[in-house]
Amino acid sequence: MSTAWPLRQDPEGPVIIALALVNDPDALGFVVLDDEDDWFISDGTELSDDVLVNRESFRKMSLREAVELLPQLTALAGLPTGMAADWDPERRTWLLSSVTGSDDEDEDIRLLTQRRAAWEYEGSPDDEAQISTGLTEIPTGPEQPVRAVRQVVREQDGTWLFVGFEVPEAEDFEVEGLELEHVANLYPDVRTVLKAAPGQVYDRATPDSEWELVEG
Repeated sequence: MSTAWPLRQDPEGPVIIALALVNDPDALGFVVLDDEDDWFISDGTELSDDVLVNRESFRKMSLREAVELLPQLTALAGLPTGMAADWDPERRTWLLSSVTGSDDEDEDIRLLTQRRAAWEYEGSPDDEAQISTGLTEIPTGPEQPVRAVRQVVREQDGTWLFVGFEVPEAEDFEVEGLELEHVANLYPDVRTVLKAAPGQVYDRATPDSEWELVEG
């Protein structure tokens, strides 16, 4: 019985992977999905400016081969471009972050200009939003917690806060920073409230409920 391919990218498309992982998949450190939707998979080693050094440290293989080697990659099927994910082996959990900048400043400016021109919501796609830590984690184990936004807060200074259902109401919680567009792509159902004006708060009772303006 055939199994549907779990990722949106071409399974035969090339990925760059650390040579160390071919011999020791447990050495997985992080992955990056660049703006072209291409994978970079590392044991923690960064790409060098020296081409010869890179040839000694990395190789190309098909995405299908990479998934066979590292099946936890399938949990990142919904990862937006321009994001990275660190692998926590003890918890078998991906920890997401936004990739900011590259070695090609002109290309960075071109891509950011395109993103800002295409952005249809309040703020800017590259604004740093605060998001509850649980929403930046993707577990790969059998128990899958609900990953959905419960509350969207537009602070008076125009900054954004997204709180997940994993956070009990009226309790303190930790936050991480992600670019606003990455939050919108990870959790598309927040897009309808990205019209919020400073000082407004939207909330919902369940992940299937309609958003309600509760403040502002």
